[in-house]
Amino acid sequence: MKIIIFFLIFVFALPALAYVPSDPMYPEQGYLAQINASFAWDRIQGQGSVVAVLDSGVDVDHPDLKMNVWRNEDEIPNDGIDNDHNGYIDDVNGWDFVSAMPSPKPKLEKKYDVSSVNHGTAISGLIAAVANNSKGITGLSFSSKIMPVRVMDGNGDGDVSVLIEGIKYAVNNKADVINLSLVGYDYAKELEDIVNWAEEKGVLIVSASGNGNGGTSGVNLNTSPSYPACYEKVIAVSALDENGKKSSFSNYGTCVDLSAPGEKITSLGYYDSTNPDFTSPYVSNWSGTSFSTALVSAAASLVKSKSNYLTPRQIKGILENSAEDISNVNPEYTGQLGSGQLDAFKAVEEADPFFRGKLIKLKDFSAVYYVEDGFKQLFPSERVFWSWHSGNWDQQDIQIVSQKDFDDLIQKNNIAVREGNLLKFLNSPKIYELWKGELCQVDEVKVKELYGENWQNKVLGIQPGFFTNYVLNPNCQ
Repeated sequence: MKIIIFFLIFVFALPALAYVPSDPMYPEQGYLAQINASFAWDRIQGQGSVVAVLDSGVDVDHPDLKMNVWRNEDEIPNDGIDNDHNGYIDDVNGWDFVSAMPSPKPKLEKKYDVSSVNHGTAISGLIAAVANNSKGITGLSFSSKIMPVRVMDGNGDGDVSVLIEGIKYAVNNKADVINLSLVGYDYAKELEDIVNWAEEKGVLIVSASGNGNGGTSGVNLNTSPSYPACYEKVIAVSALDENGKKSSFSNYGTCVDLSAPGEKITSLGYYDSTNPDFTSPYVSNWSGTSFSTALVSAAASLVKSKSNYLTPRQIKGILENSAEDISNVNPEYTGQLGSGQLDAFKAVEEADPFFRGKLIKLKDFSAVYYVEDGFKQLFPSERVFWSWHSGNWDQQDIQIVSQKDFDDLIQKNNIAVREGNLLKFLNSPKIYELWKGELCQVDEVKVKELYGENWQNKVLGIQPGFFTNYVLNPNCQ
């Protein structure tokens, strides 16, 4: 099975928004205004996140990108040794799985295609071109890092086995997001398996839906699915024009999760001043779902940067839930363009915080949980709750969440009674004091000395099933 790049060469206005980078070509990037990028940048710019670009290679020396190229800090360059023992020698900035060599830059194989050679660098520029450096453009996640992984040749062709190795590399080297601006039309179980594995490892994969029949007419993926887009555990992306309408070339269908601008795109190109095909570091008038995908990957990077503990499922949910409804301008594609048009600002807002340090419950259940950093902890009873909180229920600001959001949170140990309280388990007459995380059995005489004649009012009754939440110390005094 082969994978190939799909894109079109096909021009830009920009209203001023909140955060305005100083890059001279920023006014040509009207698609950033379309997804409210400036407002998102007021909140976060991608610090600390890594996006792996699996493509035709990335110009790691590009003047508007090199400061944002990922560096493998555990690898010493050009010493011929696999210093970090990851199986790849001298992989300082990524790896070329096509040529089996450390440099992930594009290679000018015989009969190369200029657009294919430029493609990986253009995708990387949309995601993380350096901002405010008096050069060219700005990336949507301009403080993130690009991990270049070359999986396609200079004609935009690649093989599934190579792609699988590229995904493994990105996951094992701690990418947060993997951008796949590529598509094939043959199902491969081994590729779906590795996609599922990546999600299990906490890495989000964003994939292009494709540009139809030879890049001219969009295909209904319900009848002709594309891959990896139609695997369940990816974000599949379709392309829109500047008015939010489906691009004529863009594939569509229920596989699609989200849509984003994909026409009249300005980005980076592979730069080589000695080669007449690559004398400009910038290329305009790109169109294709490849570029829509890059914008969604960059938005996912912003969300991850804002709330690092989020899982791929949670990030996907945030991006979908915050999307702009475009059904009014796409009535013939209802339910076929995902949840709508990417809105980077709303996505970042929804990610801050994702139920962090809050109390939550499901609508039809009384149980209350404390949530922080993507974990949920149950209060086993109201008495346990009130050992930590004061006031009444109306003052607690308990957030009702959906079953999906609840399921996405990871269950941790139940919350124990606050230290210094007395408790008893309802199947036993024994009284315990909780101190320094351990249960100490106390007798009535001692309890009266400590708490007075009304000590029984201070005892919290706990269901016996929650005894395992505590550590019993038989020797404490």
